[in-house]
Amino acid sequence: MGPDLLKLLLTPTLIIAATLLQRRWATLFGGRLVGLPLTAASSLTLLTVREGETFAVQTAIATLSGQLAIAAFCLGYARTALAHRWSIALPIAICCYAIAALTLSLHDFSLPVLEFLVPTGLAATLAAWPALTPREVLPLPWELPARIAVATVMTTSVLATATMVGSRTIGLVASFPLFAALFAAHGHHGAGGPVAVISLRSVVVGAFTSSVFFLTIASTLSLMGALAAFPLAVAATVFAHIAVNLFTYGSNPGDSCIGRMNERQLASSA
Repeated sequence: MGPDLLKLLLTPTLIIAATLLQRRWATLFGGRLVGLPLTAASSLTLLTVREGETFAVQTAIATLSGQLAIAAFCLGYARTALAHRWSIALPIAICCYAIAALTLSLHDFSLPVLEFLVPTGLAATLAAWPALTPREVLPLPWELPARIAVATVMTTSVLATATMVGSRTIGLVASFPLFAALFAAHGHHGAGGPVAVISLRSVVVGAFTSSVFFLTIASTLSLMGALAAFPLAVAATVFAHIAVNLFTYGSNPGDSCIGRMNERQLASSA
């Protein structure tokens, strides 16, 4: 009963806590705390308890490489969204993710290689991003409950299939940005392609933060144990999240490089 209750409550608790902290201390933390890899953190924690540290390390390495598949998904969607409807952009993005994940699964990259490959790939993705005047994309009223539901389903699915499919496959499959895909498609359908392009760019930026978490776990879990490795990974990830958001968006959202765009400007950029 204890592990089952932990499985059901850990992910929603982390997401709700991050949302409340964001609303209370947004300027201090910089950016949106729900951009932190909360689902991955809870999934890896539960995998460590159930499958052991070795399995968790291998999953962390696979999920680290999966950030490149996330970048492929986002770039595929963004490149398609400005010229086509969401019903075309989403399947193309899924194909981009599948191709990238399959390619990554065929290569056993070492951790030092991924330390170079992942940030380089994410930076290249941002460099290839469609030119678009940025705007702030506000959260939708149903975003929090939807994020909790999606994250809980994904965490439960990961735990249910981890042993059957193996650490590498589960790491790559679990990396799929399901909520980001739903959010982008909804925004694309309701307000046009630029909204999806802007929201997915924040996903790619957030992948830098997520990479720090997976890299820290993969590097320290076997050496330090879970009780030391996970707090260290959380601290490193929060620090990276603040640094990346300050670098990307500035300390004041209203004066940052995100800026704002009215609806007429948004429509004209489509």
